Amino acid sequence: MKTYFSMAIVGCLVLIISACSTTTIAYYNTLKLALQDNAVDYTVEQVARSKADLMLVKAGDRDAASLALAYIDEDRYRWVSADKVIFTTHHGIIVETEGLKNDIFFTGNLQHNPLASDDMLAFDWKRKIDISGVGFGLAITSMWKIDGEVSHTYFDRPIPLIKVVETVSFPEYTPFIDVGLSWENTYFLHKSTKKLFASIQKFSPEGDTYEMVYLSRIVREISSNEKGAE
Repeated sequence: MKTYFSMAIVGCLVLIISACSTTTIAYYNTLKLALQDNAVDYTVEQVARSKADLMLVKAGDRDAASLALAYIDEDRYRWVSADKVIFTTHHGIIVETEGLKNDIFFTGNLQHNPLASDDMLAFDWKRKIDISGVGFGLAITSMWKIDGEVSHTYFDRPIPLIKVVETVSFPEYTPFIDVGLSWENTYFLHKSTKKLFASIQKFSPEGDTYEMVYLSRIVREISSNEKGAE
């Protein structure tokens, strides 16, 4: 995936979405899928010029692919890749997808999503999810903790982050009986603003692990800091 090709796709998506602001989810069902196995390498200037927020997603062993923020529905953000895969996130947690081999169709109890609160981090979260090919109404329990501070380098700048770990417990449910029913998702929030900058997460025992980096948020933070230092 070439950077300029990806940026052109992003521009087209922005024009389509802005022209169809009343479009329902049915519009997105016309988009079919596949994460591109090509690396994407953006500069600060390219991200800053983008008319839509950009995110990088790395799925499993594949190279990173770019996604653009195409639609916001209250606290749900819909991200679309250049090859039309769709991730819907709620405060950074993947709650719906379209186009994957086994999509997550539904995530319940979002009002208690620990990352949605501006107050103290909740220590547990119970919700039910629906995953194609796996099951419906699956009862998920997760435990949360703050696991200290770390520093990640983005665009050659060190960014101070808070590491939050979610330990997920998946119900005993075929075809995953007694195999890999617990795992950790990790979320990285900016130390000062508490905005989510990156995550490593999956929603199914045998599904891909998705490494997500919020490029536009990071660039806005870098730009703000550098302007303040002038």
